[in-house]
Amino acid sequence: MSGLPGAPRVLHIFGRFAADDPQALRAVRLANAFGGRLRHSVVYGAGDAGAMALFEKGIPAERVGTFPPLSGLPTPGRLQKIARAMVDYHLVLTYGRGALDAALAHTMFSEVLSLPPLIHHEDGSDETARGRTGTRSKWARRIGLGKAAGLVVPTETMEAAALVDWQQPLGRVKLIRDGVDLAKFAKAPKRDALPRLTKRAGERWIACVAGAGENAGVAAVIACLPRLHESWHLVLAASPEEVAQARARAAGLEVEHRIHVLPDASQAVTLTMLADICVIAGGTEPLPLRAIEAMAAEKAVAGFETGELAASLAEDNAGCVVAPADSAALAEALERLAGDDFLRRRFGAANRERAMAERDDAAMIAAYRRLYASAMKRDAI
Repeated sequence: MSGLPGAPRVLHIFGRFAADDPQALRAVRLANAFGGRLRHSVVYGAGDAGAMALFEKGIPAERVGTFPPLSGLPTPGRLQKIARAMVDYHLVLTYGRGALDAALAHTMFSEVLSLPPLIHHEDGSDETARGRTGTRSKWARRIGLGKAAGLVVPTETMEAAALVDWQQPLGRVKLIRDGVDLAKFAKAPKRDALPRLTKRAGERWIACVAGAGENAGVAAVIACLPRLHESWHLVLAASPEEVAQARARAAGLEVEHRIHVLPDASQAVTLTMLADICVIAGGTEPLPLRAIEAMAAEKAVAGFETGELAASLAEDNAGCVVAPADSAALAEALERLAGDDFLRRRFGAANRERAMAERDDAAMIAAYRRLYASAMKRDAI
């Protein structure tokens, strides 16, 4: 693995490393921002490694070919094998519930094996709020993070879980809010910027990037379409199973011609920028990155409350955030936005203004840079 001479070696351990995983996306964004100052090795427990394709050209990143299993009974023998696999690195970064056995292995054997520092990351995207406060999850973190050099969280909801439910010491918990490249959202893309999907003149788009289990929000948008002007269309990014369900619902309401599917999930940002309304269909993450991207793109937002969605939007737009699974209320919010061009523009401008004030990714990147450098006892990276 190439990089700057003497660049520290960083081991990233994930439960999953798919291209749609929020924790994987955040880690890759940071690696790209750090350039060649760090060398990255990636381990993941399940699924595909689609996020590997998101590392920019020249970033020294590789998958680890063999690594002890990240799941199974936490026997001392298995955990010791995981710990020994950490020895040759300068920093270990673990992410979410799926990497807690690796954190536990580090806690158990860090002194015996002189292991590098470990920083754990939790954004809530891989576990429900109920799961995070369950007895098993609470004790997994209380014990497993005992020797961690830091626990990074991007929201106050996750900060509260870390301090109260997981009983982590105040000095260990680091709140680093998510940011985006605001300049990237300043210029609108062309109408044909998406592959095999063109926004025709006079067409209005409702964009919905839906994760697993978020079909209630998608269903609410589809149910609302017959009440909206014919110019309104839903552009959906979701799993093949959820897309099939959406098409079936649309066919039943005779609006299938107004449903479009984003063919490439990596183009979700472009979809957001072309949309007229962005819908947050739910999710376990208290503040999905797609909501921040919608704010940066100067879009009005409607959706189910995820924990910190309403509090993060511009104050006026917060009224379009409804209780989870309240499909009727979401449909009402969409009708209100779709029927008032001025309202959409006003909400979008206010969202952009708040994003400019609070969500510049330069501050986020600088905070992570300081944290990682401090853990490795280096002046900078």
